[in-house]
Amino acid sequence: MLLTGFMLYDVFICHTSADKAAFVRPLVKALCEANVEVWYDEKSLKLGDSIRRTIDKGLTKSRFGVVVLSKAFFARNWPQYELDALAEREFAGNDKVVLPIWHDITHQDVMEYSPALAGRKAISSSEGIAKVVDEILSVVHPQGSPLVIARDYLLEWGIAPPVITDPYWLDVAEASNRVEAYGMSVPEASTWRRWSFPLPEKSGDSRTWGERLAWTAMQLSWVKTAESVPITPITKTDEVLEFIDSHAGLFETCSMFPNLLAEYAPQLTIPGFGGELEPYLEEGCRKRPGEEWTLRRKDFADYPDEAAHSYFHGGDFGPEVSPYEDADHLLWLLSTASQWLPPLVRTTLLNGMKGRHTWVWPSGEFSTALFSAKAAHGFKWTPALEADVRSRISKTISLLKLEDPEDRLFERFREERVPEALLEGEKRLAEERTRRQLRGK
Repeated sequence: MLLTGFMLYDVFICHTSADKAAFVRPLVKALCEANVEVWYDEKSLKLGDSIRRTIDKGLTKSRFGVVVLSKAFFARNWPQYELDALAEREFAGNDKVVLPIWHDITHQDVMEYSPALAGRKAISSSEGIAKVVDEILSVVHPQGSPLVIARDYLLEWGIAPPVITDPYWLDVAEASNRVEAYGMSVPEASTWRRWSFPLPEKSGDSRTWGERLAWTAMQLSWVKTAESVPITPITKTDEVLEFIDSHAGLFETCSMFPNLLAEYAPQLTIPGFGGELEPYLEEGCRKRPGEEWTLRRKDFADYPDEAAHSYFHGGDFGPEVSPYEDADHLLWLLSTASQWLPPLVRTTLLNGMKGRHTWVWPSGEFSTALFSAKAAHGFKWTPALEADVRSRISKTISLLKLEDPEDRLFERFREERVPEALLEGEKRLAEERTRRQLRGK
């Protein structure tokens, strides 16, 4: 078929108005109920549209033309113009475009109008709407097509995807070949982003392949939302649960892969915070205990470093968890925006973050002074250091849309002795390494 750009419709209904009430309207209704994307004047023409231009668009953007041939059709010029346009497309592309229906006419009637049309296989309206629709579907939605299976599967989930020749499906097919967003390093363009889960296995079976495409389409939708909102470890629990419930298939996927859910949404692993996913999270923790379940341990407060790392970064070879830097995570914990966390969880995460050198932004007066202080065993505030920290705080307030004023966050930063806590932690680690070396001797 010769395509002018991409197709928007499965079929264009070429007919005369005299046949609308008795046959065409019921046919269009039945095709729409069968999930066929139809261009039909009563459905597609809007008030103020140019009739000729809109019809021409329908003629060029439809995969097939369903032509309702009748004596009234033969007597009108406009439907014959439409038929000529469809026939020209067919001639230029060497593929079948015209699907003829004989309505209250005989083979001889068609022969007298067009011997070429009379030589085509057609279906008679006398066989009933159901039979006519089945014949059209056998061409428009050929059995065994993975794209058709994928589209119908999405419709079962309440999702109305575009016609299967829309470029949307090219994106879906390409995305279905991406690798998981975790494991060893691979090119970023080949991987899924945050909130992606394993797809059904690839198979030569059309139904299995179609279902994989459908799940790919659903995952593309929720990954896009998770990136744009965004949904991260700092998102309030009720907003995370609402996000999961608002995307077809996501709740079911989360229940199947609770360990991945625990990495993307560690706030749900806090006992009692999982909503309707709570039993799946509990089962996941029981079957595959790992660092992503730190907050479900009764003694989690004894391991603040592990808790902070798993909360904001997941496992060592797990998926990307947060789009933010550790400086942002630390300042969020200092802000009022994190007060929805249980106090012990919040304090533990804050203590864990303070001891991690990863929160230090790499450039500026502050990082230089801090790492110099590590060698000199001390840290002293200066106006230049305060200005640098305030600048970083201002950046985080803007990025995370925090309501706390800069002065208050800087005050909290000093109250918690954040730089001193890091230096003290580094000193303890150095002393521990020295003791190990001495024991080794």
